[in-house]
Amino acid sequence: MDKTQAAPPNCAETTVYYHNYPELCSHGVAFHWWDAAYTSLHDHDYYEIFIITSGRTNHILNGEHQELGEKTLCLIRPQDRHQFTPLPGERCIHINLPVKQEKLSELCAAIGTTLPELLQAPRRQLQLEDIDFAMFKQSAREINLLREAGAAGSYSTMIICQMILNALVILEKQRAGISSAAPEWLRQVLRRIHSPEYISCQASDIYRLAGYSPPVVIRSFRQYTGETVVSYLTKAKMDSAKRLLSSTDLTVLDIAGRLGYGSVSHFNKLFRGFTGMSPGEYRRRCRLPG
Repeated sequence: MDKTQAAPPNCAETTVYYHNYPELCSHGVAFHWWDAAYTSLHDHDYYEIFIITSGRTNHILNGEHQELGEKTLCLIRPQDRHQFTPLPGERCIHINLPVKQEKLSELCAAIGTTLPELLQAPRRQLQLEDIDFAMFKQSAREINLLREAGAAGSYSTMIICQMILNALVILEKQRAGISSAAPEWLRQVLRRIHSPEYISCQASDIYRLAGYSPPVVIRSFRQYTGETVVSYLTKAKMDSAKRLLSSTDLTVLDIAGRLGYGSVSHFNKLFRGFTGMSPGEYRRRCRLPG
């Protein structure tokens, strides 16, 4: 457990740079398990995932105050300014996982998404399920044991990357509307919908994948995603279209075909309805410098 000096409540705003962390410079990721009453109001030139493992704290994020407690996971962007300040009688401990943007983009690609898509989620904060929370704490203990034994090295980095990957999967599931309360058969169907192998499927294919009657599937979709089968599937296809337009040189015709649309004009109409622009305009805007 890293111990830190308590900073004064009115300490100055700062920017934290990744080159101050040897781990970030060499591996693109880092790990700390902090025990600090205060941090300064700060931002970073890297991303950061934190997980509160004990106690409660007042977290100030972009001017908004919020009390956070155990099992909270939060993704902080480089443009975010945030600070921890103590609550009376509380000792807050949290895991901190700094990660450079290029490394985070690589890890997003490993789970089939992109960093811009991940950041589309209205919230980048959630409460962990007990099993996920226990996994993060066990990984943190393992890293600390390796460091105490002087044997951190590449294996420690691998564990840190796995922790970040697990956090990204949990955040992506939230963005995709996969409720942890949903039955396992539905969660499997939703995961398949977002995979390249099934992204071209139609509603009738979803019923066959589920193995349940259409009324059961329709009711479950509404209950656990707040969407109809068709609207959920269409959103997944439009998300995939945005990823393909921004990251490949496939033609609009090819992309429409990959997503199961036989009519390009129908695809264009749907895409404009979701984004407010044509596929071509979306691709041009994604590729503008800066």
